[in-house]
Amino acid sequence: MLPNNRLELIRQTARKNEEAFRRLFDQYYPIVRKYRRKYYVNGYDKDDLDQEARMVLLRSACRFEAARKVSFGTFFSHNLRNRLFDLIRTNNAQKRLPVEPLTSFEANEYFYAAQIADDSASSPIDAVIVDEALRNLYSSCSPLERRAFNLMMSENGYANLAPKEQRGIINAFERCRRKFDGEIN
Repeated sequence: MLPNNRLELIRQTARKNEEAFRRLFDQYYPIVRKYRRKYYVNGYDKDDLDQEARMVLLRSACRFEAARKVSFGTFFSHNLRNRLFDLIRTNNAQKRLPVEPLTSFEANEYFYAAQIADDSASSPIDAVIVDEALRNLYSSCSPLERRAFNLMMSENGYANLAPKEQRGIINAFERCRRKFDGEIN
């Protein structure tokens, strides 16, 4: 049977109380240290295993039932051991073994910077071409098309205009878009 204060600490942890979680984790940290010494998980350092233990502790607190007559320490210990076995099993599975050993980006940052291209980033040349096309477009637009272009590019857009005026703005912007497509292509 758990003392009332520890049971309340478990309940508060299950309700996502950070202070209660921290205190509960500190109380059961010797179990974490024991398993960290006993089992080796490839690719996991002390901080990674502590983080896994924190997740298991929170999950254990949420699922703990005092009526089952099992101490929370035993319940947490079994859950943590099972989680470590899952990690070891996943790491050791042949089909999941990497072809090359894993290395961090920080260890080879110059290599990765030279090898990995960011396809989502636009090149400076493309930016200059688009900028010039927008300038040409703006100078070739009528005053209504310029107003439509400015409204469409603004934060509020054309939402605060009357419905009839909105239709005119949309049509003028479509003309701008067609001119821009012609300018780029």
